[in-house]
Amino acid sequence: MLQDHVAASGASASGLARRHALLLLPSASGALLRLVAGAAAAGSPPLLAPGYALAGVDEGVVPSPAVKAAIDKAIDSVVNVGKAPLMLRLAYHDAGTFSKKAGDGGLNASIQFELDRPENFGLKRGWRLVEQAKASLKGTPADGLVSNADLIAWAGARAVAVTGGPRVPLTIGRADARAADPPGRMASERSGPQALIDNFADKGFGVRELVALSGAHTIGGKGFGDAATFDNAYYTSLLAKPWLDKTNPMWDHIGLPSDHALPEDPRTLEVIQEYARDQAAFFDDFSAAFQKLCATGVTLA
Repeated sequence: MLQDHVAASGASASGLARRHALLLLPSASGALLRLVAGAAAAGSPPLLAPGYALAGVDEGVVPSPAVKAAIDKAIDSVVNVGKAPLMLRLAYHDAGTFSKKAGDGGLNASIQFELDRPENFGLKRGWRLVEQAKASLKGTPADGLVSNADLIAWAGARAVAVTGGPRVPLTIGRADARAADPPGRMASERSGPQALIDNFADKGFGVRELVALSGAHTIGGKGFGDAATFDNAYYTSLLAKPWLDKTNPMWDHIGLPSDHALPEDPRTLEVIQEYARDQAAFFDDFSAAFQKLCATGVTLA
């Protein structure tokens, strides 16, 4: 898991950082490890939290309290309840280019080069907020340590928390892409259940994770309950199917065809029914799936 960390037992933070820099050298990026090891050698690591080291080969770095505080302040300056759906969608669409089969794409800030794609309509505003957050880090303990991809992931997590959803802990250290990822990898909003299952499988997600991640539509303008509250109303609505009630003046504005398709397959329906009954189960599964989403295709900076 992305929030996993290694506790230091009977060792200094600097010694632990140096050891993990050496142990992970063949796998993690040299730039990141030089940053970690160099800071540790200086005796005052600005990046690693005291008592913690690299979270894992492809899982990034647990930031120190000072760095985390700076990131949180920057994110809070651009993410509020009103902007939460936009920033969560930005994270999804950036990560959604990942292909396990092709071995590329993922949450890497390539979205900045993909904003003119039809599926990314409206996301230019979200990218501008990421740039604003990045600029606000100048002169802080996080200056130079946090990528645009990190900020996209953290903004998505904050969007969930600020609307009442689970707090999803994330790491830093993602590398930013220098060009667009290949097109055509996002699931179509008109996809049926099997197409959705297949698309998410190529990103490394199972049926349960597909249904959990689809719950992000509980906020925003999709018509599932309170647009400003992250809860399990998405699933209760999928079972009620209000889009079939043509006496409701908003019937044709509730959800996307891909949302409507989810309860039509017994594999996805079973999970929908569980989440409709048990919001805590949804929150737990969403948190784990979103952490995984934020690690798709990630290389360390």
